[in-house]
Amino acid sequence: MMYGLNGAEIVFNPSATVGELSEPLWGIEARNAAIANHYFTVAVNRVGTEIFPNEFTSGNGKPAHKDFGHFYGSSYVAAPDGSRTPALSRTRDGVLITEVDLNLCRQTKDAWGFRVRDSG
Repeated sequence: MMYGLNGAEIVFNPSATVGELSEPLWGIEARNAAIANHYFTVAVNRVGTEIFPNEFTSGNGKPAHKDFGHFYGSSYVAAPDGSRTPALSRTRDGVLITEVDLNLCRQTKDAWGFRVRDSG
């Protein structure tokens, strides 16, 4: 929230996320932040699988293993009005190029009243 209150127009959220719990939330997480804070959010996640030379436990109850899991990619850009770009691939590296209108940050901030009062 503080980024938006301090005038941020784009916030990048780099991630290296795996997991059954987080993937269903990925498509809405940055979108919710963009709407609530009136800025663009860039959700960046890597792709691929990480295998380590030594076994480890990760506190999730699974026995020791070497496979960290599949990083599901799906990077996207969310706008303050709730719109978003299509996501990149779950399995291949990619580059997302999109145009953003930074005026949309001020327009949504002025139009929507559910915000913390700030000096702007």
